[in-house]
Parts: sequence; structure tokens; C-alpha cells
Amino acid sequence: YYMAKKDFLEGAINHFKHQETRIIEVPEWNLIGEDAIYVKPFTLLEKDEIFKGNNTSLTVLIDVIVKKSLDKNGDKMFDLEAKIKMKRFVDPDVLSRVASEILGTNTSSEDLKKN
Repeated sequence: YYMAKKDFLEGAINHFKHQETRIIEVPEWNLIGEDAIYVKPFTLLEKDEIFKGNNTSLTVLIDVIVKKSLDKNGDKMFDLEAKIKMKRFVDPDVLSRVASEILGTNTSSEDLKKN
């Protein structure tokens, strides 16, 4: 009889599928409570798009924020126009912190709330 080949990738796909949407608050931007940023985990494809040929420029931080920031309904918070304005009018230290948090390379919003 035929035995189905075991799918060794299934566990990895299920793990990713069940990762939580993270909620990031940015008090400086008044994005708190209902207006906080909702972030789904990055796919490798998304990370590749963001960092391809762009990895030395700080504008990559803005790309991260624009690409991954969703409102509570799952709609994008920022568009191309916002990207241009962020480069000129937004505090780079806050941009950096928010992008790091979205990328998961910083303390979580839960850690920040405890402080």
C-alpha cells in the first residue's frame, strides 16, 4: 500500500500561522489604546523586499513602519505620502524605536508598559 510522505514543513508553517499579532503603542504619536499599531509577523519575503538594496539607509526604518503598521481593523495605517512626510517631519529617534519594535529587535510593548 502507498504511505503518504511525511510533511516535515507542516510544523514550521503551523508555528508561523499561529504567531500573535503584536500591539505597539507610540505615545509620542498619540497611537495608544484603540489607535495603537497592530503588527503581524514578518514573512521572509517581506523582510527581503524591505532590506533589498536598502539596508544601509535609515529610510529602511520608515519602510518597516509603513509596510507593517496596521490599525485594529487590519488596514494599513500609512501610505506612500506618509513615507515622504516621515523622512522630513518625524523624530528619527522615535522612528528608529518603533521600527525596531516592529522588527522584534527591541523590548516588547509589554516591557515598555511596565516602566
